[in-house]
Amino acid sequence: MKKRIITGILAALFAIALLVIIGLGYAKVLSVVAAVFSAIAAYEVMRVSKCKNKVLVGAACAVAAITPFYIAFDIGSFLPVSTGVIIAALVIAMLLIMLKWYEQTRFEHVALALFGSLAIPSSIMTLYKVDELCAAHPEIFQRSQLVFMLLCVMFSAWLCDTFAYFFGSKFGKRKLSPKISPKKSVEGAIGGVAGTTVSSVIAYVICEIFFFTNGTIKVWMVIPAVIFLCVIGMCGDLSASVIKRNFGEKDFGNIFPGHGGVLDRIDSFLFTMPAFYILLSVIVAIVA
Repeated sequence: MKKRIITGILAALFAIALLVIIGLGYAKVLSVVAAVFSAIAAYEVMRVSKCKNKVLVGAACAVAAITPFYIAFDIGSFLPVSTGVIIAALVIAMLLIMLKWYEQTRFEHVALALFGSLAIPSSIMTLYKVDELCAAHPEIFQRSQLVFMLLCVMFSAWLCDTFAYFFGSKFGKRKLSPKISPKKSVEGAIGGVAGTTVSSVIAYVICEIFFFTNGTIKVWMVIPAVIFLCVIGMCGDLSASVIKRNFGEKDFGNIFPGHGGVLDRIDSFLFTMPAFYILLSVIVAIVA
């Protein structure tokens, strides 16, 4: 428990540092962090799948590290072919790797390699796309509102999990999904959503008093959005648990003492961030 708390505090400080960087307008720096996390997460996925094909593992990690820079610096606009063609070529290349070393490679390894190399970094970099969207509409969103919204997304991914853990430990009786994640309870899930929603409302009140100068964001928007994102985040957590359970693993790694690997920590975020980007895009389309 001690290691879990210390690691959680350090992770929270790291998340705060990222928010400060974004708030100051240096969102492209995120590509470096995303590249490191994505490469590690891609490796963790391949390790859990027990893939022995080192070429495929290396390709997955390399593409995962490159993708954040491809997104942040819009590299696709400088290339003679579209991003769709590049993705198709990547799929074909990985299938050819499977054919070359078919005795130690299964199709599910290729599928997980594509998941690790494309889906994971693309989801993480949605954080950058949100910054880009808000920067394109300064008449709608202040910088402080962007930071607040991203804070709510992080709350929905990580604080919700923390509240759910403690509420579940204290009051948990009914299993949320016994075949996928036996330790998670309905009571814990409700406590996680409730605690995160209250925390987000408190953060909103503070920001409304000290930082916000326009009325784009209302508290009645925050509450349903946070509840929705919490539920989506839980789905991300359970989806990662399915992958681990399919291969008989408890965690993706052990880089974070008491918390597992990188993917164990960002699984919820991989769902909440894209979901929030969709919500924000809808708001912009209506208001702009």
